[in-house]
Amino acid sequence: MSFALRLGRRAWLPLALAGVSLLLASLARHRLVEPADLTAACDAAPWSDLACSTRTVVIQAFAAQRLAIFALACALLATLRRTRAVALLALATGCAALVLYSVWLAAPAVLLAALVLVRPAERAT
Repeated sequence: MSFALRLGRRAWLPLALAGVSLLLASLARHRLVEPADLTAACDAAPWSDLACSTRTVVIQAFAAQRLAIFALACALLATLRRTRAVALLALATGCAALVLYSVWLAAPAVLLAALVLVRPAERAT
């Protein structure tokens, strides 16, 4: 008996987008945010070079839950309007926020976006 997972074409885009978002956020977290040597170099002058500037922007994105708030707003909008493109945006930003320390608001955003994405398309009558 075979239990192969068969996904339609509509399922691959959200899965790939979530995977890429998680990968990029993990790279940002482990290469920009957490290294002690980069932290020491960028604390004194956060906008001094490209690495420190990028690190500062990433930290500012999740410092006050900004990324997660944006993801939740997009997810709520996608839920109300049933818009697939906005749900994809909410999924991508929500996945990134989950990795970047903003779990409290990002988890419901990802769930709402996923609910919009798994809902069957409405048929024109």
